[in-house]
Amino acid sequence: ANISDQVKAHEVRLSYTIPVDGNLDNPSNKATGAMVWVEDDLGTRTDFIEQGPGLYISPATFAGEAGRKYALFIITSEGKRYQSSFEELVAAPEVSKIYHRFSFVTPDQSAIQLPGLQFFIDVENAGQSTQFYRYEISDTHQVKVPYPKQWQYIRNGNAPGIIIPFNEDVEECYREQSYNDLVLATSTINENSELKEVPVKFVAASQLDVTTFYSLEVTQRAISAEAYSYYRKLELFNESNGTLFDKQQGTLTGNVVSIDSPDEKVLGYFEVSGANSTRMFLGTYDFDRRIFQYINSTCGRYSPIEYDGTMEAFYLAQDLPLSERAEEIAIRSVYDLYYFDQNSERKYLAHRLCTDCTRSGSPIKPDYWP
Repeated sequence: ANISDQVKAHEVRLSYTIPVDGNLDNPSNKATGAMVWVEDDLGTRTDFIEQGPGLYISPATFAGEAGRKYALFIITSEGKRYQSSFEELVAAPEVSKIYHRFSFVTPDQSAIQLPGLQFFIDVENAGQSTQFYRYEISDTHQVKVPYPKQWQYIRNGNAPGIIIPFNEDVEECYREQSYNDLVLATSTINENSELKEVPVKFVAASQLDVTTFYSLEVTQRAISAEAYSYYRKLELFNESNGTLFDKQQGTLTGNVVSIDSPDEKVLGYFEVSGANSTRMFLGTYDFDRRIFQYINSTCGRYSPIEYDGTMEAFYLAQDLPLSERAEEIAIRSVYDLYYFDQNSERKYLAHRLCTDCTRSGSPIKPDYWP
């Protein structure tokens, strides 16, 4: 759980621990029916309402205030009471600069080097209020297909299919994603304190195969020393290699305790942080040029095809000798009809990712997109 000074609906997620071989998606793991609220040091109370199993949401108008202290209170459906310590909200400075470089990374426990774009941030005036920062990252890929569908072929089992007009707008879509990566940084408090080249996100070249425009949002959270220590320990837990020789880290203790049973172990953390979000946009022409030799463009790799026969014959590669059909059938299976000339009955086909953007994202344009 966390609250910030951003005006929005904030979330608290409650769940019960399960065995390591348990089902994480089992609804019974969620703590439903609880009373959840946040109080500041003046006694002002904000109730969080359950919107889904174990998910409690504040009013959309709620925002914390810099300088105030806040605590989380929980009463479960069984009547058990929990409370966090009071945490002060400290304002976060703005991210001064977001930029990228071409780079290779080596995934954990892998000898493979992945090419891609490494994004960094700089922060001026870091350390004026806190030394400790956590970052939340989300990005958006715009996808514009070069051969938007105007016609569609509808299969009909073993019988001949039909070709009909396609009236949806599937030329431009957006693929939005938020990441759970734990990104932390510290600065030294002094007159000229700043953060330089904090790596916040790596985008592999393979993720850019149909991207026409890219946006990255970085939310910088000013956190306490205790929250930073908690997240660093969490990183150590997640760095385990899964061997018998791994260092045992012990219990990860947060800032929430049981009022009724002080010895009960409570996992998780209630974070109170100032937050500041910065978004940048990049056209493909802004990418480091070295990335392009590694972007395997789907629409460049699969050339469009013109075909005069039936669609059934196309997918069965009946225009080719029998010995060549097996491989060609596999290739043609990813092709989709996008245009049909009714006079000549000629069909025009391209890779389905190049005819229908909804295969890569949503046609709904985000409010923040220029």
